[in-house]
Amino acid sequence: MTTVNRKYKDRLFRMVFSSGEALLALYNAVSGNSCTDPDEIEIVTLDDVIYMGMKNDAAFLIDDILNLYEHQSTKNPNMPLRGVLYMANEYRRYLEEYRLNIYGSSLIRLPLPQYYVFYNGREEEPDRTELKISDAYSKKYSQLTPCLEFKAVMLNINIGHNQELMEHCQKLKEYAQFVGEVRKRLDRGARLEEAADE
Repeated sequence: MTTVNRKYKDRLFRMVFSSGEALLALYNAVSGNSCTDPDEIEIVTLDDVIYMGMKNDAAFLIDDILNLYEHQSTKNPNMPLRGVLYMANEYRRYLEEYRLNIYGSSLIRLPLPQYYVFYNGREEEPDRTELKISDAYSKKYSQLTPCLEFKAVMLNINIGHNQELMEHCQKLKEYAQFVGEVRKRLDRGARLEEAADE
């Protein structure tokens, strides 16, 4: 008997959006752009083998924009902090790859960061939520302005949410439908393997 991984939603999301073509479709749906050439995408997803436990679901460069896409099946208010750490590692990799000197007298141009979290957990959430790292800062010094702000845009991808986004990315819609169907079967008492097979 084949065993279904309990983290199937996360792994399936990464598998579905591992190619340039799929990422381009998702990027266009999220950003409202209409890019057509998947060769413009440079996949730069972090792998924990290299970055000691730091891995993300999908990261790619297109048109001087650094996109970081994460999947979450549970609500996590720490996603902005995780995003800062991911982005720092992505920028470190970028600096090394292009041999850029951060100690020089010339300004280094960096790709613009964009961070999206695709949520499909069971808790009811709005279609779009902005999570900010400043929400986690100590309130002891409220008179001070933090030197760092970072936000994660959380998009609810459960069935019935973000219809326009789903209509613009068929793979995302099919992924949401699959997760929804498995969830229905689990709610009726099926084992995970049975629900996924059906």
